[in-house]
Formats: sequence, structure tokens, C-alpha cells
Amino acid sequence: MNYFIQEFQTDAGVQKTAGIKARDDVDAILADMGMNRISLSSFEEERTNGGLLKKLCGHLTVLNIWKKQLKRLRAGDKLFVQFPVLGHSVFLSGLFQSCEKRGVQIILLIHDLELLRWAKRKDISVLKKIRLRIEEKSILSCCSRIIVHNLKMKEMLCQTGISGDKVISLDIFDYLVPEYNPRKINAAQRDKGDPVIIAGALAPHKARYIYRLSGELRVNLYGVKYSGEVNERIRYFGAFPPDELPYAMEGSFGLVWDGESIETCSGVYGEYLRINNPHKTSLYLASGLPVIIWSQAALAGFVTENRCGIAVDSILDIEKRLVSMTEEEYIQLKEQAAKVGERLRSGYYTRRAAAVCLGWSKM
Repeated sequence: MNYFIQEFQTDAGVQKTAGIKARDDVDAILADMGMNRISLSSFEEERTNGGLLKKLCGHLTVLNIWKKQLKRLRAGDKLFVQFPVLGHSVFLSGLFQSCEKRGVQIILLIHDLELLRWAKRKDISVLKKIRLRIEEKSILSCCSRIIVHNLKMKEMLCQTGISGDKVISLDIFDYLVPEYNPRKINAAQRDKGDPVIIAGALAPHKARYIYRLSGELRVNLYGVKYSGEVNERIRYFGAFPPDELPYAMEGSFGLVWDGESIETCSGVYGEYLRINNPHKTSLYLASGLPVIIWSQAALAGFVTENRCGIAVDSILDIEKRLVSMTEEEYIQLKEQAAKVGERLRSGYYTRRAAAVCLGWSKM
């Protein structure tokens, strides 16, 4: 039988975010494919707060919850797990190894690899980086299949010793929009001269480049924790729930950029774009918006090959590219974005990768 883990956070103050949206969409797609749901609660507070003994007890609590639920699995069963798990425990790698020895196939769908995301952060201790490397490598090594963001991430994993035969490329994250209504978006009215949209986390430590925008480029901002100025060029519309955001965004293109600089994607978050699939790319395309993406981003190839956007080396290049773009070219980009968006809203890419892992089809 085929199963998937659906985790729920029960801690006070947990809110819906783009990260949770991606996980919720995967849960919904796997359920729609006929897989059996195994629901788990995570206890973040017990695992992270207090002294060493309390933290250890928290990890053991998480382990026991997982063990109790996974007892039902038998040889030949397949279990999809979104990684990293919300209810993290240092003991999970041992549990996964035990399942594999019983003939249960563990299939990981990667959202983030913490070591890669934190590798260059100076505020993360060397000891923690070593622990992350050991924990993640142990889990990745013992699983039967791994669904990664893209071919760049697959290549990186293979360089660490993970067998390429068990790694599947997702290509791009899906973005479900329940009861999608194209009339509320009215993509036909979009014009290449409209402002560029920036959606996502807008705090300075995450997107410093926004606070350094210059020139005549006009942008519309959507997201949390924006603390910069608002003027004729920069408009801030606040934050919206993920399912409402496609209808709220106004503009010509969605910008996929991150880090400290407007000249290139730099810093921890900027460099991460080289292997990461930003969920905002899926948001834009699912909303019928063509995208502007950093040329060195892992998703740049997907965007250009599917002709659903353009790639630039620098934000400073955007104005020139838009001025030289014809109306016909922009209409073609919108049409291709709509085609890709339809796939994303149907869960096409997750279904395809899951089907390969289940042996229903071949890559």
C-alpha cells in the first residue's frame, strides 16, 4: 500500500505561510492520488526549549509518535515523507533505516536541505553545521527514493555520494488554487508597462535588495515584514493568505530574486537560488503571471525553456529588457505562463514525480 505523512503543528502561534502552503499542496495531491494518510502532530516547543534533558525527552516523544504510527507498515509498502519533517527528531534516521530493513520504502520529497541553506551563515556554529550534515546525510542515504527540486540539486546530492538512480527531479513545485476563477485575475488586461510584482518574505535580512532598488523600475510588494519606504515607484499592499494572493496581485511580471544586491543574487539567500525552487515562482505562474528570474537561478532554465518568462543577470537590466520587448512578445509570455500555470494548479509535477517513485511510469 502507499502512504504519506501529513504533519500538523500544534504549537501556539503557528500561522499559515508559503512554506506550509507548499506542504499542504503536496498532502492534497498525494491524497487525491489515492494514497493513505498518516496524520502526525509535532511538538516543537518540547523539542527546542529548556535544558538538554528536556530537549532529549522532546526528541524521544517525537520518535515514539512516529514509531506508533509506522507500525502498520508492511514489506512492500511505500511511504512519502516531506523533508525536513516539522516534528524533527535526531532519532528519525534510525527509524527510517528500520523501516527500510522491514521492506518498507521511504520516499523523501525535499523542501529544504538545511545544511545548504545555512552553510554560509556566520551565526550558525560549526558544530551545528556538522550535526546537520551527519543527520541529513544519514536520512538521505537510507531512503529508497528522493524527490529533489531540480537537476542542479540532484547533481549536488550526487556529489555527496547519494546514488543518482534514486533521485528524481520535481522540476518545479505545484501551486493549487482551490476553485480557481480566471475571471477574478483578468490576465488579458495586464500590460508589460505595469509594475513588477515582488511577493514573499520582505524583511531586510531576507530580501535586502528590495531596499536598494533604484532607477525608474516600479514594483508592487506583497508579503510580510516590509519596513522600507513607499512612494510612486514602490507600493506595498500587505500580506494575503496563499489562496487569495493570486487574485490580489497586480502587475506585469513576477520577480524571482533574493539576497542583498540588485546587481546579482548574493548572500546566503541569493546563493541558495542556484539550487532551490522558490515557491514564489510557482505562485506567479499559477496566477498566469510571466516571471523575471535571475539568470543563474536553478529555475532559470525551466522558465526560458517553457517560454514563460525572461532571465536577467541584474535587476538593473529589467527596464531595458521591458522597453525593447514588443507587445506580441509579452502576449506570448502570458500565454505560456497560463499553460504552465494550469499544470501547477492541477498538481502535475508532484503527480509525475510520485508516479515514477511508485513505478507507475518512467522518467
